[in-house]
Amino acid sequence: IMRFFSNPRKPMILALARPDPKKNITTLVKAFGEHHELRNLANLTLIMGNRDVIDEMSSTNGAVLTSVLKLIDKYDLYGQVAYPKHHKQSEVPDIYRLAARTKGVFINCAYIEPFGLTLIEAAAYGLPMVATQNGGPVDIHRVLDNGILVDPHNQNDIAEALYRLVSDKQLWAKCRQNGLDNIHRFSWPEHCKNYLSRVGTLKSRHPQWQKSDDATEVSETDSPGDSLRDIHDISLNLKISLDSEKSGSMSKYGRSSTSDRRNLEDAVQKFSEAVSAGTKDESGEKAGATTGSTKWPSLRRRKHIVVIAVDSVQDADLVQIIKNIFQASSKEKSSGALGFVLSTSRAASEIHPLLTSGGIEITDFDAFICSSGSDLCYPSSNSEDMLSPAELPFMIDLDYHSQIQYRWGGEGLRKTLIRWAAEKNSESGQEAVVEDDECSSTYCISFKVKNTEAVPPVKDLRKTMRIQALRCHVLYSHDGSKLNFIPVLASRSQALRYLYIRWGVELSNMTVVVGESGDTDYEGLLGGVQKTIILKGSFNSAPNQLHAARSYSLEDVVSFDKPGIASVDGYAPDILKSALQQFGALEG
Repeated sequence: IMRFFSNPRKPMILALARPDPKKNITTLVKAFGEHHELRNLANLTLIMGNRDVIDEMSSTNGAVLTSVLKLIDKYDLYGQVAYPKHHKQSEVPDIYRLAARTKGVFINCAYIEPFGLTLIEAAAYGLPMVATQNGGPVDIHRVLDNGILVDPHNQNDIAEALYRLVSDKQLWAKCRQNGLDNIHRFSWPEHCKNYLSRVGTLKSRHPQWQKSDDATEVSETDSPGDSLRDIHDISLNLKISLDSEKSGSMSKYGRSSTSDRRNLEDAVQKFSEAVSAGTKDESGEKAGATTGSTKWPSLRRRKHIVVIAVDSVQDADLVQIIKNIFQASSKEKSSGALGFVLSTSRAASEIHPLLTSGGIEITDFDAFICSSGSDLCYPSSNSEDMLSPAELPFMIDLDYHSQIQYRWGGEGLRKTLIRWAAEKNSESGQEAVVEDDECSSTYCISFKVKNTEAVPPVKDLRKTMRIQALRCHVLYSHDGSKLNFIPVLASRSQALRYLYIRWGVELSNMTVVVGESGDTDYEGLLGGVQKTIILKGSFNSAPNQLHAARSYSLEDVVSFDKPGIASVDGYAPDILKSALQQFGALEG
């Protein structure tokens, strides 16, 4: 560096950046070249990466470097500007020290700087800074207070800021000392301390219920009183969640109203009272053997859970698969050792008629993961527990909603999506995608896709959401006929983890049954701690082209030959029984 300078004792203005147009190096050279007082007072050092031959550099970087050389020649800056061809990473600290020893300044005048690590490095060596006012340097300057922020588009601002720092020795010394005094705030220990203190001030996303010491280990001989404690906790929690909801939010399976909310509160109260009465009358019975409302908390008493998440079949095949699983596990099902969860993109209002038409009782399941994971429901056979106006035999877990509501757009997002749907309909000249009011809920905005060719693939739709800064998951059903928008923290796989936290059901004791393909979130159900059974056969329909969410093979991200994944042909009861026995869900 020093061999470039005719007077190496002058303060050094140091810029350390690759020759990229975004780094704005040419504006820096112009600012230096046109400010005669600054030229007389300081030298300029440009560390622009390593190079051998300019013609062999990328066209963009080569163009920047060529422009710099032309500007040096234009302003006759020979002897005042250093632009070495090579440097080692290990030499960078010495370069910072050299600039500090000459009472120089570090400059980063990029058009926008996402963070600005070099500013922190320079401050650690006692170098004041001149930095862009766009991006991370603003936050760094707020902490360090060791320099001047400038408009990167204004070369006069850049030149004047540099001149102030190198000409005013008191200002230079103050900025240097401020940097050295405050640089510890960018150390790892200080960062962790600050991060944890911020986390501590946030609203807790952990479930708010009170868990007993034996929450995850409850024997089959425990009395219904344990279930009663759960119901009281849930009852209280549901009422608290209702009280904390904003007045504009939607209620259960439709738009909110005072009557809907009152009905839900009444149902919760009846639910708790029914369990209290049942406990007094049936104190001698096992909790796992009770029916109706008291079956809800029995999830924590299950030794194993079978999650049915088959998306790639017709409704008739799905019903038959459920029946065959029940038949294959009849012994464990009747003893209460095995529980069942249905996981689907369908709304609760769609699940009920599907199961009842197939002769399946709602209470045969312990839980329902609905609307692509945005709703978690539990069955209730007591007609007094049914929620108006739909009168569906489900109780919704509002505590789960408290886990997924973070930055959910709600009604504002819904209006934006309706406008998007209207634009797609206008472009196609037909009603290609329409809002599905019956299947939409508080945390799921659902659309019916009537023409799959008129809507973009999920990959493009996700990109559109990101560009518009809309925080949501975009999910197509397997056949592309349903399009769900749900919170970013909601998913079917996350719902399984919530069940583990809420009810103490170990993920390793869950077996997820899926088809050969599925909804957009299909791969999230594969692998992991839980076991997976893949049903293969001609009954699986091919996924719609809207599922082009990845350009790679599923085998690249999922190990299908690992012990926790098994593939079977068909869904006959004996085949399902053998697969469930393999994973310990059934006795051998």
